This record gives sequence, C-alpha cells and structure tokens, in this order.
Amino acid sequence: MGQPAQQQDVPGVQSEMDPTPDCGEESYKGSGKLTGKAAVITGGDSGIGRAVAIAFAREGADVLISYLSEDDDAEETARYIEDAGRRAVTVR
Repeated sequence: MGQPAQQQDVPGVQSEMDPTPDCGEESYKGSGKLTGKAAVITGGDSGIGRAVAIAFAREGADVLISYLSEDDDAEETARYIEDAGRRAVTVR
C-alpha cells in the first residue's frame, strides 16, 4: 500500500497533510553533537525543514527558521526547538 497523494499548493500547511509527517517530534532523541552551534533553516516551519530544525535543536544548536506565510506552523516548530532547551528565532 502506498501513501495517499499530496495535493496541496506550495507552501503546504503541516496540519492539512495526510498522512501527517513524522518530523521527530516524539521519536528523535539528540546527543549534543551541535552544542554551542547555530543553524539557519529555510522552510523550517513544516515537513523536512521542521524535522531538521527539531533534530538540530535536540543536538544542541540554536535554530533560526525562515518561512513564507505559515505562521502557526512556524510557532509550533519554535515550541519544539524551545522545548529542547534551545533558542528559536522565526523569520517570515
């Protein structure tokens, strides 16, 4: 069985994706490999960008995410970064 087709206009809204992507919100555990570093992630509000932002934060990096217009998705990603104990900056 394959995955359902994604028919969203770009950029997509995370909450409208079916199936909902696993961005590591619950599954990814970091090990501090990026402690003291900072990362800039474009498209960090959802999908692969969100997964990378969460992973980098859990590895110890402060994270700036840029995004187009998905404010709610960006705020949610920022919460995951901050929950990992790192600084989150969002830039629309």
